[in-house]
Amino acid sequence: MQMRLPTAVSLVLCGLLAAPVGATTLQQQRSAFVAAENALDRGAMTEFRRLEKRLRDYPLHGYLVYEALRKRLDAAGTGEITQFLEDYADTPLAWLLRRDWLNHLAGKRRWKTFLTYYTPSTSAARQCQYLQALIVTGRKAEAIPQVEEIWLHGKSQPRACDPVFKAWKDAGQRTPERVWQRIEKAMAAGQWRLADYLGRELSNRDRVWVKRWIRLHKSPDRATEKDRYRDAHPYRETMLAQAVRRLARWDGMRALGVWEQIRHRYPFTDSEVRRTEHYIVRNLVRVPDAEAYAFIRRVDVGADDVKVHAARIRAALLREDWRQVAAWIAALPDDERRHERWRYWLARALEGKGNSAAADTLYASVARERSYYGFLAADRIGADYHLEHNETPVSAELVAEIGAMDAVERARELFALERWSDARREWRVATKRLGTGQLKAAAKLAMQNGWHDRAIFTLARTGYWDDLELRFPLQHADLVEQNAKRHGIDIAWVFAVMRQESAFMSNARSHAGAMGLMQLMPATARSVARKMLKTRPPRRQELLQPDTNIALGSAYLKQMKGELGDSAILATAAYNAGPHRVTRWLPQRTLPADIWIELVPFKETRGYLRRVLAYTVIYEKRMGRNPKRLNERLHPVPPAIGQLSGGRLADSAG
Repeated sequence: MQMRLPTAVSLVLCGLLAAPVGATTLQQQRSAFVAAENALDRGAMTEFRRLEKRLRDYPLHGYLVYEALRKRLDAAGTGEITQFLEDYADTPLAWLLRRDWLNHLAGKRRWKTFLTYYTPSTSAARQCQYLQALIVTGRKAEAIPQVEEIWLHGKSQPRACDPVFKAWKDAGQRTPERVWQRIEKAMAAGQWRLADYLGRELSNRDRVWVKRWIRLHKSPDRATEKDRYRDAHPYRETMLAQAVRRLARWDGMRALGVWEQIRHRYPFTDSEVRRTEHYIVRNLVRVPDAEAYAFIRRVDVGADDVKVHAARIRAALLREDWRQVAAWIAALPDDERRHERWRYWLARALEGKGNSAAADTLYASVARERSYYGFLAADRIGADYHLEHNETPVSAELVAEIGAMDAVERARELFALERWSDARREWRVATKRLGTGQLKAAAKLAMQNGWHDRAIFTLARTGYWDDLELRFPLQHADLVEQNAKRHGIDIAWVFAVMRQESAFMSNARSHAGAMGLMQLMPATARSVARKMLKTRPPRRQELLQPDTNIALGSAYLKQMKGELGDSAILATAAYNAGPHRVTRWLPQRTLPADIWIELVPFKETRGYLRRVLAYTVIYEKRMGRNPKRLNERLHPVPPAIGQLSGGRLADSAG
């Protein structure tokens, strides 16, 4: 349904309800829209009203209404706000204005009005504003019981919560028991300064124990000190077990040694024992020591402890202990055991035990998957890869129907104006309630418009995986080919990394600060520009330009490959996790590449490697090549970089 202009707001904007003035092209409307925004920013209201009048039938007219109202919240009446929220209820603009309005009301301490417009929020700051509004307006009894959940958090909460926490404390709710509960959460989150601050409220005896906990956090080996922990305390076992787990993150064997010294010295609960021993197991996976394996084998693992099951299977893979691999896979929960990952490794275990017939049958079932494990399984039995492309089944009429939706029209204009965040927000609104068939049509529409990331993510929601053209676009092909050939690396490899890093979202930004199509950190980009390209360091915004980003990303792949024995498997891992980590991950003895990948300690990097390997195969197919098989790419990984020879993921310019 088309948005209607709110009566009250329109009168404020132009003083009348005029019909659209003159027919204009879409490009002219875009230019007028930008000009209207600029006029509003300058306070040139006469010019703004003239331009706004011309844009009544433009899909983004509501954004002008929103901006005009947002700039005059001090003077706005509740009637205008309510009318806007009603008229734009099905758009992101209602959410944006409600956010701005609530911030304004909280700033002005208009708490009664705040309660009228508040809707449930996941923001701690907003929740605290709501509770403060309840307290100030005489509903303290309703507010106080809701404070504990917000206060019991392992990290410091926003300043907006301070008055609410004070009221809660004044009501006698901040008891020593609750303070200890929060200290436990803070220490688990590594926030020892918060724990130290909280400890100031406790007795002298308890403050001593808080200091001990902080000391353990900084030096977990101190858990073996008998005298210091001789006296009982309700949190003694908790802090000691936490220290062991923290030590295990750095050194599994040291943690095991500490644990074996204190395990029977203190009355740990069954839950603490289980949690600590499971955590140690997960950090002993890559340790070849016989003592480590003996511990892994004797730890009790429940049916639903999937992470620990997976860890001990990986420990058995390190040793190529195929009987134990098979036994531990058999102990997995049924749903987990049916996953292609474990079916592949069970087949490897059966093959390793000499049961080739059963192994081949299992390989054949996994080889039907278009995936890393599917390709590995196909290689074991010489089967063809499953690379058939089938276009998304959807009618042109349904695509046109989706394209005519108001939210999609707004998204189209926002994409055209490069308002990326707003465009994606509109797309989420447009697709939120669509059925499977409609989502397929939306994905097709997104592909036709060049919104490849939206196309990929939208089609993924339908579970339809066979449209290889939509899911693996060849966007920026000229730039990719040019840079791949310049550095002597495989074009398909560059495409695969780009697909994994950004799904072709040129303005992608990660929480860590990586930018652009190939998700480069600015510092890395500057270093690569100097060392590899011999050019000036790029400015941050230049990293969002495809030509700059692909040039630097390709050069960085080449740099990693050169530093890591010309192995693009290791280079791919380094692109995700950093080269220093990858050199630390080299095995103590030469391992088959599929086992080495399975033993990479970072779950994110393991998944990254699997996807990039599979995507490289698919992109070769997309480029019209006969894909190189994974068993030709995955050569054994030796203990030292200098021992690498030919085990490359991408060893030609194509």
